Amino acid sequence: MRTTDQPTAAQPTVDQLRKLYEAAAAFKQAEPWKWLYDADLICVENPEDGVIGYCSVMGRGGTYFALGVYLGEAGFAGFNYLMGNGDTIPHYETLHYQDALMASFEDREMLDKKDREEIKGLGLAFRGRNAWPQFRRFEPGYFPWFITSAECSFLTTALRQVLIVANQYRQGQVELDYAQGETVLRYSAEENGLRTWESREFQLDIPHLAYSPVEFLDDLLVQRLKRTGTRTNAILQVETCYLPMPIQEAKGRRPSFPRAFIVAEKKSGVVLDCHAYADPEDDANETLTKIGRLFSEKGIPKEIQVRPGKMGPILEDFCKKTDVKLRVVDRLASIEIFVRGLSEQF
Repeated sequence: MRTTDQPTAAQPTVDQLRKLYEAAAAFKQAEPWKWLYDADLICVENPEDGVIGYCSVMGRGGTYFALGVYLGEAGFAGFNYLMGNGDTIPHYETLHYQDALMASFEDREMLDKKDREEIKGLGLAFRGRNAWPQFRRFEPGYFPWFITSAECSFLTTALRQVLIVANQYRQGQVELDYAQGETVLRYSAEENGLRTWESREFQLDIPHLAYSPVEFLDDLLVQRLKRTGTRTNAILQVETCYLPMPIQEAKGRRPSFPRAFIVAEKKSGVVLDCHAYADPEDDANETLTKIGRLFSEKGIPKEIQVRPGKMGPILEDFCKKTDVKLRVVDRLASIEIFVRGLSEQF
C-alpha cells in the first residue's frame, strides 16, 4: 500500500546537518565519478535497521553529480528497471521508479530557500557550478522532499562508506561488476559503545519487477459485450501513471502526485477517459472498471496497446474473454503527448 507522509518525523539536528555537509564536501572533493560508473553499485547496511542501501555514484557523464542511495529491495528493483528500460520509460514516470536518498551537487539557483538558509545557518559557503549540496528523499508517488533525522544519519554514513570503497576500487583492492552481480557490502558492529566498519564481498541478487495476471470475474459483462457489443476498428492505448500535478494538502507537508487511468485513441490522439485516484494498488480495479464501461459505451476495439509492465497482466484475461488483441509496445504516443501537455501546464 502507498506510504503516507509523516509530517511529525524528527528533523535533523544542527550537529547531524554539519556532519552531513562535511561528508558531502569530502565526497565532492574526491570526485569518485571520475573512476566509477552509476552501475558500479556499492552496498551499505544501515546500522539502525539493517536495510541495505544500494549506492550509485553519478557524474561520469559530466552533467549530474550525485550519490543515490536506493533503499532495500524495492529501491534496488526500481534502480535495476531504470537501468534496463531507461530509453522507453516516459520522462514523467522516471521519478516514480526511484525509492532513494539523494545527495546531489547543484548550481545555487537550483536550491530551495530552505537549503540556502540551512547552509547559511551552518556558516558554510560554496562557489561555482555543481558545488552546492542538496539532500532529498525520493519516493514513488511523492515530490522529492527534505530528509528526516534518520535519513540524514544514514545518508551521512553512506557518503562516508561509499567513498572508502570507491578509493579501494581505484587502487584495485576490490571488484565491482554489476553485470556479474559483484560488489562490496559495508557493514558495522558496535561493541562497548564503539562502532567499527568492515567490508565483505557481496553478490547482488538482481531483482525483476514481476506482475501477476489479474482474472476478470464479471462474466455477466463479458457475455453482454459478446452478445450486444459493437465491434470497431479502433486501436486504444491504455496506461496507469502518476499525473505531473503535485498536490500539497498543507503547508510544510510533502506534495504527492495523483494516480490516473488514461485511455486514448491511437489514430486521433483523443483521450477518451482520464480518471484520477490515490493508491496504485487500485490500478487493476480502476482499469478493469473503466475499460469495461468504455467497451459498453463506445464499442469493442480491435486492439489495445500497453507499455511493458503491469498493464499487460491486468488486461490479459479481460482481452482474451472479449476477443480483443492485446499488444505490448515501447511507447504510447497519444498518452505521452497528453501527459506532456499537463506537465507544461502545471
